[in-house]
This record gives sequence, structure tokens and C-alpha cells, in this order.
Amino acid sequence: MISTTLKRAAATAGISMLAVTAGGGATAVAQTTVQPQAVQGGVIKGGADGTPRTLMCPPEENVLSGGFTLSAPDGRLLGHVPADLVESRPTEDATGWVITVRKNLTPEGRGRHKGRTDPADLTLWVVCTQGENTPGG
Repeated sequence: MISTTLKRAAATAGISMLAVTAGGGATAVAQTTVQPQAVQGGVIKGGADGTPRTLMCPPEENVLSGGFTLSAPDGRLLGHVPADLVESRPTEDATGWVITVRKNLTPEGRGRHKGRTDPADLTLWVVCTQGENTPGG
């Protein structure tokens, strides 16, 4: 037969163990890593024309990655042919990102003209280091 004192000791140990386990997950760790920041360029009307475009990081920061979004102005739709990504790379000194993309528009509604293939609008994005001048440095 187990004594009442032993039962209480076991119950207290179980509650203590639960509190330590639950409390361990709730502690916050101070963040010491540098967080990257996304920088959005302005909309380049008709910019998805196959011409290289560059978006630069703020001074003293390096680029981690880059990207783009395509959009159509009012009254137009993005064409059905997929975008042609010609180039997507960092600049030689890793302070910006170069994008070269082709994407055409098509008119919206009934008056669609197959011969009209204006380039889509292009918005560039670059992800830069924040507070450090070299990634991982």
C-alpha cells in the first residue's frame, strides 16, 4: 500500500515537471540575427519589354535576392503566353538585382486585336541585408 505522503510527493513532482516543461517553451530568445528587408521599386509602365532593369539596395547594404511582379493597366489584361524571364541575377558588386522579362498585354473585352502586343507593367523587388554590409558577415 502506497502512503498518502508518497502520493502527494508524486503529484507535486508531476505538477512541477509540467510547469517546467510548459514554462520552457514560453521563454523568448533575444534575436541576434539581422533581418532582411524587401524594397519595392515603382511601377515601370510598359517595362516588361526585355530590357534589363536594375533596382538598388540602400547604401551599405547588399542584395540577398530579387524578383518582380507583372500587372496590366485598366482596360487591358495580361497576355495568355507565359512571361519570358531572360535574366534574374544580382549586380556584379551585389548591391542590386537585375531583371529582364518579357510579358505582353491583350485588350480587355470584345475589341481584342491580335496584332497589339504592348509590354506589361513591371514592378521590381529586391531583398537587401539590413544593418550588415555582407550576407552572413
